[in-house]
Amino acid sequence: MKRFISFAFILALMTGCGTSTGEKVVRFPFPDIQSFNPVYWQAQHVLAQGTIYEGLFAYAPNPGGLGEVKVVPAVCESYSCDSTGMFWTFKLRKDKKWSNGDPVTARDFEWSYKFFMSQKFPDLPMWASPIRHLKHAWGIKAGTIDTSQLGIKAVDDYTLEMELNVPRRDLDCQFATAGGVPVHRATCEKFPDDWWKPENSVTNGPYKVASWTTGKECMLVKNPNYAGECGNVDKIVLMLVTAGYNVGLQSYQAKEIDYAQITNVGEYRYVKANTTLSKHLHETISDLDWQGYQVARNQDPLLDNQKLRQAFASAIDKKTLVEKVLDNRALPIDAFYPKDSPLGKHLTGIAFDPLKAKKILAEAGYPEGKNLPRLKFYIAGSGSPVVEFIVQEWKRNLGVDVAIDNVESGLYNAKYIWGSHLPDIDPGFTVMAAGMNSFSPEALLKNVCHTLWAYDYPAHIRQKIWDYNVTQKEADEKNKKGGKEEDWIEIKARRDRLFAGFNKMISDETDKLLQNEMLTKPAWYELTDEIMVKAEKTTDIKERMELWQKSTGILRSQERTQMEYYGQNPSRLAALRMHLSLAQSDFSSATEKAAALLEVMSERAYMIPLYLNKIQYVQNPRLKGLMIYKFAWGPLPFNFKYLNLEQ
Repeated sequence: MKRFISFAFILALMTGCGTSTGEKVVRFPFPDIQSFNPVYWQAQHVLAQGTIYEGLFAYAPNPGGLGEVKVVPAVCESYSCDSTGMFWTFKLRKDKKWSNGDPVTARDFEWSYKFFMSQKFPDLPMWASPIRHLKHAWGIKAGTIDTSQLGIKAVDDYTLEMELNVPRRDLDCQFATAGGVPVHRATCEKFPDDWWKPENSVTNGPYKVASWTTGKECMLVKNPNYAGECGNVDKIVLMLVTAGYNVGLQSYQAKEIDYAQITNVGEYRYVKANTTLSKHLHETISDLDWQGYQVARNQDPLLDNQKLRQAFASAIDKKTLVEKVLDNRALPIDAFYPKDSPLGKHLTGIAFDPLKAKKILAEAGYPEGKNLPRLKFYIAGSGSPVVEFIVQEWKRNLGVDVAIDNVESGLYNAKYIWGSHLPDIDPGFTVMAAGMNSFSPEALLKNVCHTLWAYDYPAHIRQKIWDYNVTQKEADEKNKKGGKEEDWIEIKARRDRLFAGFNKMISDETDKLLQNEMLTKPAWYELTDEIMVKAEKTTDIKERMELWQKSTGILRSQERTQMEYYGQNPSRLAALRMHLSLAQSDFSSATEKAAALLEVMSERAYMIPLYLNKIQYVQNPRLKGLMIYKFAWGPLPFNFKYLNLEQ
């Protein structure tokens, strides 16, 4: 559907122009926004991080640094961590205010985090929330512990204490994300379902939402009560991009927007050839992610052969891929970071070497590709020039034919890319693009940690895990139990059997960090015991059945944990121990540990990086301080407090 903008409206909000009242207004395209609730992993979380909300910490410009951003204190003035990494204390600034003039206090943070962990947010994405690190967070999420027990306490209005469930030394990075911002208690209580809507919301960032129509437009205006650095832009209009409505280079040339991303080779060549537009062109490496492929996550044992995986990875000429297919709009890489970066200098990766690739293929048992079963490269849509190039390289350098198989896009993303141990697909490969969601030691792995979660089990174990997940879950959910005494005798027996296996697992594990991880409180058996006590005390049959379902979910998780622990390959266990050591580092000193683990994962060759995209865009030359969000959901303009519009 086409959208029409009146000439009068364009005059009133012409890009980079002041209005009749002297306001400085800028306009950006932005993904459509369905809600301004900051805790959900949707487009609004990019706005929540430092624009409409402000947490203890925030991102600031860092030209030349990783992602060109760094973490700095925001509402937090100073902080300290004890020697164990379990107890943190934050001193807050006393000049921070909500948009209605109320002071921002430590009590706002305590209340907000408990609010987010309440039953108001049953679908809170714990994996994306820094609150998951607080003591009792997982027990509260499981419904066995009250939210009042969350490991956070406002000692006074400007002192906040946190107790964690495991040691962390990177809470500054963790709480720079949208999941760590506070919300305004009085507003949430007055409007329990609509507190986030612009007409009701009270926020604490440099800008607040003045108006919003989903699928059309969102207007941000300065928060008059904001204390802290903020540029001279008075109003930001976000043109919300939906299917069928493109806001890009054409809109930029019409002076309807102040920024436009270049999305294809044709646009790039046009801009380069245009005398005016070429002066507006900016380019930066998308260094927080990577583009490449992965082994399809299935149950077939064929690609369990590491040498076979390495042979395929060594047979792709990435430099030619970037030059001929991507028109140099990317940077070829052998490892997950560029060679000249702090992490990349520690990495070898897998280089293009066709002779070595043929040798490894022969060592894998398939000289010249003979007797190798037909593999597939799964894609979504009608075609992929990058995949076509890869397949041609494998034919040219290995003599191997790989078929390209098209899959429906929704199914492709849910099952083929992010699924695990699929029983119904043939061995092969899928495209893969992954990156960092935020700054943390583990995030430096750019989601290559999925090598640990999804791979490196023998085929029969992958099948066993899949079958268990399906059959046991179906059995537990189908059985409407919990009302009878014998139902809980069955739960007790299952719990005791698993507890014996758990103690054996703890005894067998030699790594102290992994032992501590397994013993994280509240332990699975403590949660199960609490549920059994609740079931014994209540006479409500419905409540007992709900408790029975909760207990079976906890027990299934532990059954799978033990199955995975004893079924995994030794290489996975070794990498898992390295991962835990990395997680307990502070971000500034995590580089070498992250590089060592990335090198191990490169050698395993389940996920193969090929290139980093170049983010190319045009920008109003009068607009300064524009920051590009390179984390997941990027690239997008963000952190608008640093914007300045020159005369």
